[in-house]
Amino acid sequence: MGKIFLVCPNCRTRLSFPEVPGYQEKIVECPICHFKATANVYQGGTAAKGGQGSDKEATLLPGHLMQQKSDLGQIRVVSTNQRCPLRLGTNVIGRIAQSGKADIQITQDPYMSRRHLQIDVVKTAHGIEHHLVEINSKNIIILNGKPIQRNDILVLNFGDKLTLGKTDIYLEETDEEATKIV
Repeated sequence: MGKIFLVCPNCRTRLSFPEVPGYQEKIVECPICHFKATANVYQGGTAAKGGQGSDKEATLLPGHLMQQKSDLGQIRVVSTNQRCPLRLGTNVIGRIAQSGKADIQITQDPYMSRRHLQIDVVKTAHGIEHHLVEINSKNIIILNGKPIQRNDILVLNFGDKLTLGKTDIYLEETDEEATKIV
């Protein structure tokens, strides 16, 4: 897959991210001014070459701005302090259930779906990234106090708080060297 270059219509910062199918309808948040809209609202194509910083490497989306991450991370359930390590690839998170099981089952919260959300842990040229993928669960996902929209794919950072039903979880770094990718 290729790389998509866009220009933020608010601050004219040049952005880039890996091309994913249907990216035009995905939500993109500018890491500089935090303007948030679907990718098709941003200027693309040759217009993307005119954004600020266009003579240098493209500005990258949130998660790329910090030091390169090599930690696969973990989620921590606030109410129980349960810690669940994430693995490279797809991690589906949901409530404990006998059918429709999630990869990581964290609680018996009746307001949480059996398959509530997906966190994709991917290795990129910039290090490990955590992508929050909304998977059309029956219940909403709240990220740092704000509900996310259907079909959103967002880059997560360590310290982000997710609310699933009435259960709060945090994406955190792990302490174990075994979970690091180098």
